[in-house]
Amino acid sequence: MSECPRPLDPIDAEAIASGAEPLFSADAAAHAASCAACGAAVEDAARLLAVLESLPADVGAIPDLAPRVSRLRAFSRRERRTYALWRTPVLLTGALTAGGLALVVAPSLTGSDQAGLSAALLVPTLAFFRAVARFLPELVRFAPGGLEALSEALHVERGLGLASLLLLLPAGFGLRRVVVRARSRR
Repeated sequence: MSECPRPLDPIDAEAIASGAEPLFSADAAAHAASCAACGAAVEDAARLLAVLESLPADVGAIPDLAPRVSRLRAFSRRERRTYALWRTPVLLTGALTAGGLALVVAPSLTGSDQAGLSAALLVPTLAFFRAVARFLPELVRFAPGGLEALSEALHVERGLGLASLLLLLPAGFGLRRVVVRARSRR
């Protein structure tokens, strides 16, 4: 069976098999009729539908099914910004990068080994810079809303706002000392 240049979406295949209107492609039924690969997908969906309809109606619910179901929708903006979601990939990337740097710097490796490891180190480094390049526009886009929310929170909780301002004083003094030392070293 040859590959289809425009494969049918599985949801459309299920819709055609059940006699419903396709959701993503209006001409999905005609395409499935003319394409062998997509026609086979519709037949598979029809067989699955027949098996599901042949099940007895008194089958009980599976306990704890919801946590085991794979995610079908995209992450929301709030979920994408949550550190808990990205903590493991970020820590894993950092550990792999640190381990890679340690191997490159290790004196027991030959020149060709170090060159190969250096080339392999470029992939996560380039991925990091690509992520930073995507992060900066997102930061610029979300900064006004974030600052507005922070302003409203500090306006409602005046004690928290006052404490935040007081905590800026030591940071300002520390920054001033750093700047003075940097100028004196020149």
